[in-house]
Amino acid sequence: MTRLLPILALSTLLAGCGNPASQQVAPTPASQSADIQGRTHGGLQPVGNAHIYLFAANNIGYRAPSLSLINPSAPTTATDSRGTYILTDANGGFSLNHANYSCSPGQLLYLLSTTGNPGLAGESDNDAISLIFVLGPCPADGDIGEITPFVNINEVSTVAGIYALAGFMSDITHVSSAPTPASQQGLANAFATVNNLVDVTTSQALTQNLQGNGVIPQAKINALANVIVPCVNSTGTSATCSTLFSDARDSNGFAPTDTATAVLNIAHNPAANAPALFSLIGGAPIYQPTLTTAPNDWTLALTFFAPTMSGPYFPAIDSAGNLWVPAYASNTLTEFDPFGNILSNLSGFTGGGLNQPFSVAIDSSDNPWVVNFAPIGASTISRFSSSGTPITSTPYPCGPACFFLAFDSSQNAWISGSTRTLSLNFSGATVAQFPMNAYDSGIAIDSTGHAWTLGLNRALSRLSPPSTTTQFSETSTAASASNELTPVAIDSSDNAWFVGNKSNALGESDKTGKPISPTGGYTGGGLSAPSGISIDGSNRVWITNRNNNSISAFTSAGAPITPTTGYTADGVSAPRGIAIDGSGNVWITNFTYNSVTEFIGLATPTATPITPTNHGQRP
Repeated sequence: MTRLLPILALSTLLAGCGNPASQQVAPTPASQSADIQGRTHGGLQPVGNAHIYLFAANNIGYRAPSLSLINPSAPTTATDSRGTYILTDANGGFSLNHANYSCSPGQLLYLLSTTGNPGLAGESDNDAISLIFVLGPCPADGDIGEITPFVNINEVSTVAGIYALAGFMSDITHVSSAPTPASQQGLANAFATVNNLVDVTTSQALTQNLQGNGVIPQAKINALANVIVPCVNSTGTSATCSTLFSDARDSNGFAPTDTATAVLNIAHNPAANAPALFSLIGGAPIYQPTLTTAPNDWTLALTFFAPTMSGPYFPAIDSAGNLWVPAYASNTLTEFDPFGNILSNLSGFTGGGLNQPFSVAIDSSDNPWVVNFAPIGASTISRFSSSGTPITSTPYPCGPACFFLAFDSSQNAWISGSTRTLSLNFSGATVAQFPMNAYDSGIAIDSTGHAWTLGLNRALSRLSPPSTTTQFSETSTAASASNELTPVAIDSSDNAWFVGNKSNALGESDKTGKPISPTGGYTGGGLSAPSGISIDGSNRVWITNRNNNSISAFTSAGAPITPTTGYTADGVSAPRGIAIDGSGNVWITNFTYNSVTEFIGLATPTATPITPTNHGQRP
């Protein structure tokens, strides 16, 4: 049975303004009538007269409005177009009595702080201020103060919260999922991801995850926070705000008018104006340590390790958001939860005939199936339960050299290979086989049950049960190569997308085999020896580049999203496989760094595990 990881309970919060560069400010002791207390800070400055809203994420559909939870009839409250709020005092402090709000068990909560005076002389408020703090799930009795009696809302909590929720946040008052269990699981995982980025007791950026096997980009989180500090600590009409808003436009070119929306736009468009945004950091940055040079992009990427995971190759994600990684050099299978914690034992799952495991696919019962490249000349398939127990004692035979695996709607496993493509039922019996002569490696199943596979010398084939093979031509992969790896993915229109590691191009053909991409394929976006391919919930195409240690992204129309360098991050090293989870996080394997890297909130949430009917779709 798949292990659904609950959201981490938030610790009892300690005193402090969340500023790592200065002394902590002690909170006012909580009284019986004040269930939640906190302060809003802009860098070193308390924000007085700020509006504090309590919201719950919605689950009636994407882009739905968040739910305002403060009772509009409660004393000392006011209501505007966003919802009902309370005010902070001159020291940025606030308290919210349990009697003045209500939440249902499991609702996912966050605080929004807008406007206010960041310590400026006079009575003027800065209407450009908006900051958030992610609280997490409402407890069973609806009393948030049991787990979160004091909060520090600042720029770091804002960066962490917005990046974690980026796949579900269309603006600061619209955080929502679809009503499906899978979508709600993805949203819950996104809320919990905040705990990997920031210490919720201090609102300071972390250096590693709680398990100690993950490296967190603390300096980059702090740098993003420092980017918005000058605007927060201003009148809102300063040059720092206008420059920030001009450089942090959304995908349609519209400029934001508040700081949290600026961060959201940066999360959604992390390569746009990266040096210009970096230049907004003042000469004495508040949050330390911080970046000292402008980054290639503003993606936030975490890298996780497992002790015996050597040579990680092509992974897959199950319905709970757990990542399954085959380790080619150590003959192990490692399972990470959605937050990078190791669920398999530290030695990884073994047995079942694992022998140079190359790729993984997950069936409808969340059981991982593994393609073993060895023994050389006699590849095999190992099958495990969702708990990591080998189902096969002797692996299923496959062929001389097998590569990738995909499931059809009947849960037959299709395996690409050098001399044949094979279809096996759940017990390993052959259902169908198709002779191939092009060393086909990539494979994917469309919604009508056709298997698409791509081999050397541009041999794109559509396989139709029980025995029909139709071959098409394409021009994106190498015209002549002896060992080109050619991964394939399908989008929601049943178009086949593919790359080859001997050509720096992306190909696309429609469901009839007709090329859609131009001659030579789509190019740009940092493509450099592309190795893995995945499609997210809005049909954007994501690719690993093993030669320049980056990932590339393209729109569904084939336009590059990423810059000429791709998106990069510390720890990315000769990446191979790529998978996107139900929260919109992009996971890649680092073959020469024996690790996996997670790009937080970078993609559209994606249905997992992959089936013929959910390609390119949200959960």
